[in-house]
Amino acid sequence: MVLLVQIQHTVDSVSQLDVIIRIGLATLFGAIVGWERSLAEKPAGARTVAMIAAGAAAFALMGVQIGVQTDPTLGHRLDPTRVLSYIISGVGFLGAGAILHSKKSITGLTTASAIWAAAGIGAACGLGLFVIASALFVVVFCVLWLPWLGVFLKDSEDEPDADAKS
Repeated sequence: MVLLVQIQHTVDSVSQLDVIIRIGLATLFGAIVGWERSLAEKPAGARTVAMIAAGAAAFALMGVQIGVQTDPTLGHRLDPTRVLSYIISGVGFLGAGAILHSKKSITGLTTASAIWAAAGIGAACGLGLFVIASALFVVVFCVLWLPWLGVFLKDSEDEPDADAKS
């Protein structure tokens, strides 16, 4: 009950600008995550992951809004957080499509997990939980980009010094 009251207070004060900011931030975070996947030549790129994050944000906002608009005096029992469980399972289905299995290898697990995490970022943005969204984005960004940085650093270490050439 306390959660519903907190959510109701949050949604009552959400302006149209807040909705645009929440969905926009989710889209931006998702696009950055997807951009790395496209650089790695994976099937889910910036547009795909941005749409997943934006959609998750929109569904989270709609779930809360439905909860607020329902009249509790009519005896309806509504849990707006159920929308989150459907986001998780629906996006899990999308992620499963990114996983390829052959006789000797499985590929696409990182892309599938990036899709799933992008939905989490989007849902957090949609609920106005910007600290959670930002923290998850930083974690996902670091996990995806640190291997790239390692490759760049390793490549620069392998180059001989210009002074060492004779």
